[in-house]
Amino acid sequence: MRGVPLLLLGLGGALAPAALTVPSTLAGQSRASKLVDAAFASLGNHNLDSAETLLRPVLDSTVKATTTERAAALVLHGVIDFYRAQDSAAASDFRAALTLSLALKGEWLTRVDSQLGAIWRRERNRMLCGLPWRDSLRVALGEDSTVLTEKPSVLKGPWLEYPPDLRRAGLMGRVRLTAVIDTSGRAEPGSIKTIDSPHEDFSRVARRYVANAVYRPARIDGRPVRACIEIPVDFKITVR
Repeated sequence: MRGVPLLLLGLGGALAPAALTVPSTLAGQSRASKLVDAAFASLGNHNLDSAETLLRPVLDSTVKATTTERAAALVLHGVIDFYRAQDSAAASDFRAALTLSLALKGEWLTRVDSQLGAIWRRERNRMLCGLPWRDSLRVALGEDSTVLTEKPSVLKGPWLEYPPDLRRAGLMGRVRLTAVIDTSGRAEPGSIKTIDSPHEDFSRVARRYVANAVYRPARIDGRPVRACIEIPVDFKITVR
């Protein structure tokens, strides 16, 4: 059992809702979201058992919860497992959470404990940069890896077709995606994943853009290597 740091108490009110992407202290807040918030507060008060009890109805689907609320509950359960010295269980919780939502933010975990943050980064990198049919050892390097001497980047992309229905509706937005860029500067088939998107029609066009774009591959001392890149694709209506 690890000691729960006082820092969690300081993070509770300011970071929990934003970091976990669960709305906080809003009129009409769902029961699941309230339970997640209460569990975070219990963690801040060093009460792991109480936090787990509060999360259990969300994790077991006893109460109605959105995908994001369930993912947030899994992140907090990962924190609980970590402080019970169950690192493999914490990693499993994080993987399950990221399976539900790649848009989850876990940077705050490093401020709680550097080792906890390292587990989160490793599992997020595996989810974003791994390919399902390849061994986990073949996970591509993240674009923020310190071993890279040159990061991957987009050189040119195809014409971005604006979905007609969304243009007529005046909808705009940004799609965030990841892809593994191979040593020839192309996105590897099957590696493109959507982190978040305002509309599925935007996602479909953005994935096609990423698949057909040409990239500058990442390099280590001049040698091209496989690496994962996060790519924002913006859809804006320009008034002429």
